[in-house]
Amino acid sequence: MSTTDTVPTYSTAAPNTNKAWLPSALLLAVIFISFRPFGTEVTELGVKSGGGDIVNQLGFGLIGALCIWLINNNVTAHALKAFNRLSWYLVLVVLFVSILSADNPSGAARAMVFSLIVVLAAATAIALPRSKDVMITSLTVGIGTALGFCWIAVLFVPEQGVHGAGGLEPQHAGLWRGVFDHKNVASYVMGVFVMFGLFIMRSGKPFWGAVITVFSVIFVLNAGSKTVLGILPIALASVWFARWVSFRPLSALIILIPVIGLTTATLGAVVFEPILETLQLYIPGLSYTGRTDLWIFGLEHLKKSPLLGYGFESFWGTLRVSSLEQPIELAWDVRGIVHGHNSWLDAAVNFGIPGAAIIIFTLTLLPMIDYLRIPKGGMAERIGALYISIWMFTAMGANLESFFFRRADPVWFCMLLAVIGLRFTAHMTKKSSPPR
Repeated sequence: MSTTDTVPTYSTAAPNTNKAWLPSALLLAVIFISFRPFGTEVTELGVKSGGGDIVNQLGFGLIGALCIWLINNNVTAHALKAFNRLSWYLVLVVLFVSILSADNPSGAARAMVFSLIVVLAAATAIALPRSKDVMITSLTVGIGTALGFCWIAVLFVPEQGVHGAGGLEPQHAGLWRGVFDHKNVASYVMGVFVMFGLFIMRSGKPFWGAVITVFSVIFVLNAGSKTVLGILPIALASVWFARWVSFRPLSALIILIPVIGLTTATLGAVVFEPILETLQLYIPGLSYTGRTDLWIFGLEHLKKSPLLGYGFESFWGTLRVSSLEQPIELAWDVRGIVHGHNSWLDAAVNFGIPGAAIIIFTLTLLPMIDYLRIPKGGMAERIGALYISIWMFTAMGANLESFFFRRADPVWFCMLLAVIGLRFTAHMTKKSSPPR
């Protein structure tokens, strides 16, 4: 098999083994769908209750055990070296410190264990496929199943799949959310499914790829997120254009500039007020649906604990915030907010500025370096383009939503697939890799 047709090989299992695609497909479907796709109450804040119930605890525990067994029995030692990265070890140290500094260390530890199981699930789903056919079938079945459940929720369980007129956000009535807890989450996931669908369509399954793409696009339109409708075409077009540029540093710039630009226009506009004032000259009253107030509030409290932050899951949604009197100048009632609607800011609030710097470096610059190491041409480049598209899309979305290390957030799972996928693809396509 020529290098242009080779998919990065991680598994020791025979490439044509019957049902070799099943474990990866199962992991993708289960993490996206969750263990209670239709049976979980959705609160007024758009957060599924019962996240710590026995079904979820057993489910995540079984997923973790399954992933360890699959990796131990099917992934080569050479492939496992892809995880041997100093920054990832430093991230684990940051997470450990954040647990110790949390208001409830034991609760934070349990939450972090489940978060790391999601990381393990993403790594396992990527590491198992050995051939192009196995990988494409895994994606088709896994993503197609998750998409199907979302459509079932909309058509047959509308109290779960469609926002109602009650609660704190009646303006979302009629917007689709599928099996997810909010239309914004559904929009981002469906945007990623569009990317998977296009990849599948160009990689040997044109019919099923087209089905996934079309039904995902329809879902995005009915979920009604203007942000996703804006950044999805930007991510797709930027990566498409970057692939045709032979000078790799320029390719990186084409991908990074929109991400940096949106970061500057959102959180940067709060940190540096002249930026916001300039933007408001062109868009009067710009506040990103009140998010700027949240960011100002978060930054003010970050100044009180800049080194260690407040600990994992120990700021938003806690008595530290809910017991305050609502500042009259803020558009949103911060006492009921579950996160700061900005992943970069919440990383600093949870882990402190030094810890956030390590996490941001690991989730931004290192994936770009991995992408540049993937050789041009053939299947490896196509896989790299898929993952960098997902990475760019979720990195831009991180400026308006908060999902880092949120175990039940499928957008976080999407970013993990991109970051780990880029690392594995770069590692397994190095010239020094053994024959496959």
